[in-house]
Amino acid sequence: MIELKDVTLKYSSTKGIFNLNFNVEKGEAFGYVGPNDAGKTTTIRMLMGLIRAGRGSATIDGLNCFSRASAIQKHLGYVPEDVVLFENMRVKEYLSFITQMRGIFGLKDSKLRDSLIERFEVETRGKIENMSNGMKKRLAIVTALMHDPQTLVLDEPTSGLDPLMQSRFLDLILEEKRRGKTVLLSTHKFEEVERTCDRVGVLKEGHLVENMDIVSLRAEETKAYLVKFAAPPNLEQIKKYGFGYQQFSQSDYEIFSPGDRIDVLMKVLSHEKVLVFNSKNQSLEEIFQKHYQKEIKPQEIKREVRDIEVKPKEEKSKEVKPNEKKPKLFQKKEVKSKVLPNQEEKVSEVKKA
Repeated sequence: MIELKDVTLKYSSTKGIFNLNFNVEKGEAFGYVGPNDAGKTTTIRMLMGLIRAGRGSATIDGLNCFSRASAIQKHLGYVPEDVVLFENMRVKEYLSFITQMRGIFGLKDSKLRDSLIERFEVETRGKIENMSNGMKKRLAIVTALMHDPQTLVLDEPTSGLDPLMQSRFLDLILEEKRRGKTVLLSTHKFEEVERTCDRVGVLKEGHLVENMDIVSLRAEETKAYLVKFAAPPNLEQIKKYGFGYQQFSQSDYEIFSPGDRIDVLMKVLSHEKVLVFNSKNQSLEEIFQKHYQKEIKPQEIKREVRDIEVKPKEEKSKEVKPNEKKPKLFQKKEVKSKVLPNQEEKVSEVKKA
């Protein structure tokens, strides 16, 4: 079980994580999402015991994540976003080294490791430095899970994997969850959260702004339906019951309904002759988009209003009054014509004549 209570870790007044409260139960997968610089990686680094929380407590299976990090990691599998391996080692040599570090001995204990190597098609010949980034990520997944950990902390685990390996990894997470594992999945891919997670938390500017189970979240979303009518529908009746719509033609419409009012929509449409009715569900990304938009602070709004009020005054002050002369943009310089010496002589001769 992963548990965070009033956890705060400040880098500055606006950077860090603030008053985080959430837990991940045994046999549960928790999706941890948010925009860049929201604080997801900071949270994971703290859970891994790499940094200490400034305030509050973070525990895994009741053990403090910082002071008992070595004990926790014996039963924890961690897949980082950026994989760093011993480049000069050969793959087989590296696997043997990690196997010993994990305390895996004998055929029985190494069976899981070998099955993971086969599942993710890890090439075990050659040096690590000659592997592609995708192959290095597969190797990292194998070494993170080969000791059958009870807790999984995954930071963008599918980045660098091809679609086939991504699908295999997500299938593995579902299997591990069914076996009672605790899973924290930090990702920006909402389809991964939808497919594997039971609950999801949204982190924004270091604050947890949403913590809901996927089923409740789906119930709250606004659903869209593409409807084709045989004749123009009674739009007043549709609006009367609080449904929105967008018209494409006399017969084609997109109707919007809250997730918990579908039965009412069906009753309203029962009075119309419907030819086609297709649902158009929002993705989880569309649902959370409102949390990703940066909020405008009241001070910024006041500043913008003040600027708008000041600008007209400045513009008026620059206007020229009717009696005033308009300022010249370019002052004309007096250009004195230069007369060459021979020209002067000719001029004097003309005067004498």
